[in-house]
Amino acid sequence: MLEGFRNLLNGAGALTAESILARIKATASRQSPRCAVLTCSDSRLSPELLTLSNIGDMFVVRIAGNVVTDAVYDSLKLAVEKLGVKKIYVIGHKRCGAVELAFKGEAPPSLAAQLNEAVKRAGGDLRKAEVENVKIACEKLRELGAEVEGYYYDLDGPALIPVCKSP
Repeated sequence: MLEGFRNLLNGAGALTAESILARIKATASRQSPRCAVLTCSDSRLSPELLTLSNIGDMFVVRIAGNVVTDAVYDSLKLAVEKLGVKKIYVIGHKRCGAVELAFKGEAPPSLAAQLNEAVKRAGGDLRKAEVENVKIACEKLRELGAEVEGYYYDLDGPALIPVCKSP
């Protein structure tokens, strides 16, 4: 995944309509993604585009605040157990609206537990809360048996900053 991001930053590699259409046909009967990605629903964060990945390359789960709810956990468990995914990436980001809501005490109820824990761990620092939120997601997903890596996406950079990696 990081190689794709570096290619994007260097202006190397490209997805073409022809390559996308070819992958649609090649993956129509079966998927075998090389990784899974848990990321925020934020419209500024698209793991496929940021890494120049094609159809079928990633099993992507998106939810506000990249929170590990039961549905998210079960989706990623399916990817590991049924699709053979060996690596899960968690990507949080700068100026995450869900984390900001938790910081104000207004997190949506179904997301509140994880987001509030991130705010608590960060000791009053919003940016640290965004990073802590990635770490919490990584901690929750480690038990799935796949390698888990967490990254913080700096929208201004752009940059993908390593946050955590399973031992």
